[in-house]
Formats: sequence, structure tokens, C-alpha cells
Amino acid sequence: MKFKTEIFLLSLAIILYFVSAFCYSYEVGSEGIPSAMNYPYKGYAIPLAVAASLLLVLAALLYLKRK
Repeated sequence: MKFKTEIFLLSLAIILYFVSAFCYSYEVGSEGIPSAMNYPYKGYAIPLAVAASLLLVLAALLYLKRK
């Protein structure tokens, strides 16, 4: 049971890292608008990366606790 939980947490962390990278690099293709409007999802990137890091640490602690 704990092995499945650890794998799920690791998979979710990897997915969140990919989503945060997408949010950070997504750019609207319009010219002539301010740069803040060119990257509409940039504000979500840091919280998603932090959540992924916390899930990664939680999975590592569960793994160490099991051993």
C-alpha cells in the first residue's frame, strides 16, 4: 500500500513540475501588449513548483520511514 502511495506522490510531483514549466513559459503571441499580459499563467508557476517539491519531500519521508 505504501509503495503505491509513494509512486503516486512521485508521479504527481513530476506532473506538477511539467505543469509549472508550461505555466512559466506559456506566451500569448500578440505583439504590442505589455509583457505581463504576454505571460498570463506565470503567477501559477512558483506555487505549483513549491507544491511539487512538498510532494517530493513527503514521498521521500514515507520511503525513509518504511525502511
